Amino acid sequence: MEDRSRFFSELISALSLMMDLDENRKLYHAWRVAILAEKLARKILPEYRTHIFYAGLLHDIGAISLPEHVVHYTDIKEHFTNPILFSHPEKSAQIVRQINPLVIAADMIKDHHEQWDGSGYPRGLSGNNINLGGQILRICDTFDILARVKPPLSLEGMKTSLSARRGTEYSELIYELMVTTLEEGDFFNEIMDEKKISEQFMNIIKALPPIDLSYCRSEADEIIRVFAKVIDAKHSYTAGHSERVAEYTYKLAKAMGMKEEEAQRLKLAGYLHDAGKVAVPRSILDKPGRLTMDEFKLMKRHPVYTMEILSMVSFLKDLVVIAGGHHERYDGSGYPDGLAGEAIPFGARLMAVADAYDAMTSLRPYQPQRNFAEAKEVIEKNAGSQFDPKVAKVAVKVLP
Repeated sequence: MEDRSRFFSELISALSLMMDLDENRKLYHAWRVAILAEKLARKILPEYRTHIFYAGLLHDIGAISLPEHVVHYTDIKEHFTNPILFSHPEKSAQIVRQINPLVIAADMIKDHHEQWDGSGYPRGLSGNNINLGGQILRICDTFDILARVKPPLSLEGMKTSLSARRGTEYSELIYELMVTTLEEGDFFNEIMDEKKISEQFMNIIKALPPIDLSYCRSEADEIIRVFAKVIDAKHSYTAGHSERVAEYTYKLAKAMGMKEEEAQRLKLAGYLHDAGKVAVPRSILDKPGRLTMDEFKLMKRHPVYTMEILSMVSFLKDLVVIAGGHHERYDGSGYPDGLAGEAIPFGARLMAVADAYDAMTSLRPYQPQRNFAEAKEVIEKNAGSQFDPKVAKVAVKVLP
């Protein structure tokens, strides 16, 4: 059970980190909200501190399809006019509810933009009709936005800014709870310092009571499928891409004689191969024309981000270089490391074909959509340059 709990917490942590990548930096929005929420929950919801911690990590998962990270949308009026922003609490709750052990967290997430005076969204709830976990998330979310103000607020400045919202955005009780927490020891300075957030985060993960996984079907498969859906939700044209790449990779692995267990592991890597793409701005991924040098440089970083995200999960360590190597080319002209031939992990060579095949046969803004026969011709033509010739030979026979 300890191994399962560790895997569960690492996978959720990696998922939240993926959502907080913003071009070349980590925003730590979800991590800071989760740390604060868990700290507040110790005082008034101690039996639910694990649930509220995970709720903090995943509260904005439904906003993944925004062109920019949700923290950049600070005008509350826009939250009511932008349909993605307005619906993201319910969408986040809906996604999180697919992970069986987090149903309680999903109810908290659904209410994290409701306000004490009834002026919030999406349901306009007020007072104690708002889930208490949702009330805690609300003030923690606000704290993180205020923590990004330049120059940084002092403790007194933060208390003043939070005080201006009490009685409207959150209750007096929740405000007092936050202030008491911020005044404990050096906690305010630690939570404001992004360099210390990772350390605080890992300490909480170790100390949290484990979540009940006894009724969970297969948490690995369950969460990884959710992970894949979130990755693909970043862009309308990538819907289903990760799942198809996973299936194609599995099919190729079996056709190349791999054992079932190894093929299933590669399938997991297929689901997660584009995790790092979430950090690439939509303006680049959706660009119909040729990318500039700077844009292409940023695009080439996405496998590196994928590897960083997957490295957080000990259970997936063996898949890091496979998922991160799907843009390497057999002739050595690929990225991120310019590996060639047998130096490219075998699983990555399979996935390179699976990924290219799905990209060619799907609607993409930067290239014409091909039918299956045309895509196979491209694979044959590029065998030995872009693709491993042995894999290419099998692919044209077994892919649909």
